[in-house]
Order: sequence, then structure tokens, then C-alpha cells
Amino acid sequence: MKIIEFDIVKGIFNFKLTELNTEFHAHPVLEVIIAYQGTFTLNTPEQEFKQLTFAIIDSNITHKLKAEDSTLQLLMIESRNSFFSGFLDRLKTPLENGVFVETNSISVSILFNQLLDFSRKNDLAMAQDERVRKCIEILNGADLSYHEMMPEIRSKVHLSESRMSHIFKAHIGISIKKFLVWCKLKKAFHLMITEKVSLVEASHESGFYDQAHLSNAFKSMFGITPSKEYNSRTLQL
Repeated sequence: MKIIEFDIVKGIFNFKLTELNTEFHAHPVLEVIIAYQGTFTLNTPEQEFKQLTFAIIDSNITHKLKAEDSTLQLLMIESRNSFFSGFLDRLKTPLENGVFVETNSISVSILFNQLLDFSRKNDLAMAQDERVRKCIEILNGADLSYHEMMPEIRSKVHLSESRMSHIFKAHIGISIKKFLVWCKLKKAFHLMITEKVSLVEASHESGFYDQAHLSNAFKSMFGITPSKEYNSRTLQL
């Protein structure tokens, strides 16, 4: 796997790979995948899409992917407002049951680049609700446990834990606790990419109990173990 872009500020994560075989998983980022060579299969609990050249998968949609001997580019985008969905509507690529798929390879490269360019030019990671924005800011900057962090969140948003949890899930689609795991994963892999630390070091520095804790969280979010991808990754400088 080749890491093209890993921007934790903009919330854009861009990779190239030649094979992909995940278990069912879900993550709080929108996913765009294109096959420049070969095809891939996308499964949700309800449907199977075969011989795809392009797909958009909304955040928090349970799915799995499989591709062999293909040239793929995978883009993950933190999208927490209506900008991206509005752009998809203008492109006439609306998400039905959380996905958009295409089997025609003629125009998908242009579409992929349009989505990437739009993501880079707009602040898609900004939550529309100010209280949710404050909560995310705290979560992104912390390496504490959920229970250690909640007093700070309550003091900043001036809401009870239950009320803030309800508002957060309504806007982001998952609980604060699960989003905290996502923030820790981002921090861990940012450390491995930028500082070349090991999985063990990254686990501790990002607030996981140990490497096994990080690996379990990663597999839940991405459907694969981190050691397989990390050990084979190359970086674009």
C-alpha cells in the first residue's frame, strides 16, 4: 500500500494499492474507491456489487471490499457537513442506501479527481453544530480515556454527558466513545508515518492500552489488521 496523502487536519487520507480483502467494518469517514486496472467487489449486509470500477461509500456504512491483481486508489474523507452531499447531488451521483457504484471505467477517473479536488478546497471536516465542533476539537487533541475526557467536554459545551452524547451521535452518526477511537487511530498512524515509530510505540503514545488494543480497534474500523498494511507500506515523499 502506498500512502499518497495523510492529512489529519483536513481529514483526507489517500492511498494506492494492488489488492484489498477486508472483513465487514464501518468507519466515520466517507470512502471513495476507484479501480484503474481490474475491478473490485463491494458487499453491504443487504447487497453485493461485483466488477466495480468505482464506488462511494458513506460514513458509518457497514461494508467489505475485495480486489485482487488490480490497481486501486482509495480516498477517505472526513465529511461532517452538507457540502459534500450537495456536491454529489450536483454531479448526479447520489448515495442510495449509503452507496454509489459504477461499472463503466470510461469517466470514473475524472469523477474521482473532481471529488478529491473538491475535498481539498473545502472544509468538509467542520461540523455544523458548534457544540459538536468543540467536542471534536477536544477528541482530536487528546490521548486520554473516554471517562477522563468527558469532564472537559462537559465544561466546554455546558451540557450533560447524556445530552451531548445524543447531539453528537445525531450529527456524526456514531457515539463519542467510538469517535474517540477513530481519533486515536489517526494519531497512531500519523506517528508511524511521520516519525517512523513502531506499532507498539504508536499504541502507547496515542492512548491505546497496548498494540493488541490498537489492532482490534483498527480491524473494527477497517476490516484488516494494521500490521499487514503497515509492514508493506511505502511513502510518497
